[in-house]
Amino acid sequence: MTMTRGGSAQPRQFQVVIDECDRSWTFDHEGDRHRDHYAEGVLDSVDGAVEVSFARSGAVAPPVRLLTPELLLLWGSPGSFAPILVQRVHGHWLLVTFEHERDPADRVTMVVDERDGIAYRSYGTGEITVLTDVRVMEDDEPVPPRPRFSRLREWPVLEY
Repeated sequence: MTMTRGGSAQPRQFQVVIDECDRSWTFDHEGDRHRDHYAEGVLDSVDGAVEVSFARSGAVAPPVRLLTPELLLLWGSPGSFAPILVQRVHGHWLLVTFEHERDPADRVTMVVDERDGIAYRSYGTGEITVLTDVRVMEDDEPVPPRPRFSRLREWPVLEY
């Protein structure tokens, strides 16, 4: 789910299906009619179809990048954030703190499960994203249909 910083809006749920071998993904966001999809070098979003690399395809659906955190734009490119601190939090969780190169007070964090390399939480400058359920699909399993999201009554309890 995603939520704006400050909690002024209701959390929105999403579903991401990613195939790293085929370098493809499908993204559904609660309330959106369009299903974003990337396959074979083509990104199909609400803005239409465009050729783009897998690494850049997650720009329209940032939660996609949490499943491949090495593609997040937080690894020290000029004018961006760079990792400054990694802390172990309760066993296998790593809290990674990034600071902006031009303003050390401007920081973002993410929590990565070192067992699977997935960033389950991202606390950005404007939005918080939390993965509440991750399931590995079988190789021959088809992409699931568009989900029916149940109404969230409250922010889920986050445990490490």
